[in-house]
Amino acid sequence: MTTVPAIGAMCVTPFDGDGRIDEKALATLVDRIAASDTTVYLGSYGSGEGHLLRDDEIRTLYRVGVEAVAGRVPVVASALGFSETSRVIEQALEAGTLGVDAVQIHPPRPGPTAIVPRRGELEQYYADVFAQVRGSVQLTNQVVMVGYRLPLDLVEDLLTSYDNITQVNTSDQDGNAHAALLLRLADRVPVFTGVISQLVTTLALGGAGSLNFESVVSPPVCHDVVDAFRAGDVDALRARFTRLLRLNAVLSRFQNPRSLKAALHLMDLPGGALRRPYLPLEDHEVAEIRSVLIELGLLDR
Repeated sequence: MTTVPAIGAMCVTPFDGDGRIDEKALATLVDRIAASDTTVYLGSYGSGEGHLLRDDEIRTLYRVGVEAVAGRVPVVASALGFSETSRVIEQALEAGTLGVDAVQIHPPRPGPTAIVPRRGELEQYYADVFAQVRGSVQLTNQVVMVGYRLPLDLVEDLLTSYDNITQVNTSDQDGNAHAALLLRLADRVPVFTGVISQLVTTLALGGAGSLNFESVVSPPVCHDVVDAFRAGDVDALRARFTRLLRLNAVLSRFQNPRSLKAALHLMDLPGGALRRPYLPLEDHEVAEIRSVLIELGLLDR
């Protein structure tokens, strides 16, 4: 693999009727993502329901995912973080032994999102993590989930100090802050956005692409935008990006993982059951998703 895919998919975790991980369904979904040259993220705290998984289930998730990908694209461990520091380190080290290509390290969130760690606490957290985690790390500026953004100078210092940071993933809905991060970091490390509406801006400012949940439903809808941008085809870019935003709108309306699994079921793909307390969408909500999938050519009438 010579280049990192421009799109990463936050894969759902399919459960069977008894609440166990459906390994066959997971392998099918992961194989589909990998076949489209899309990085596979496993156990994310949104789409992947990673915050609801037990330790043995996380191990199963990584094992099955790594086997199904078979080296075609990177596999990233995302079911870790938002815990005390030693636990984050433990989870990252174990993920490495299971064959993932990288671990995603989120900023610390030791309590409610209203409580922001102090600068010294952030510095100590990363010093502790990188003292033990030697494999490839994707650093995140996860404003959406932790409630604060990392200081840019701190991220720059981390990039200087630790050569195993291979990617920065940022989810910050503040467009100005997002642009500032790209202008400071994109020349140093691949930067990916977790906010799909920022994909074109990210590419224009030197970023590498996007990790998202839309590509779980249709990787090509995401890749088509990147291809049009790289080709300099403005008309195609506008049409394809509009299509992607339409998919994002309906999936966001009913929120992942509910909307993702509903869409996968409509497409006869093994999305599996949700884990409680999540419940399936109402019939009228599923009908709205179905209508958009038909409109976008992702589902026959």
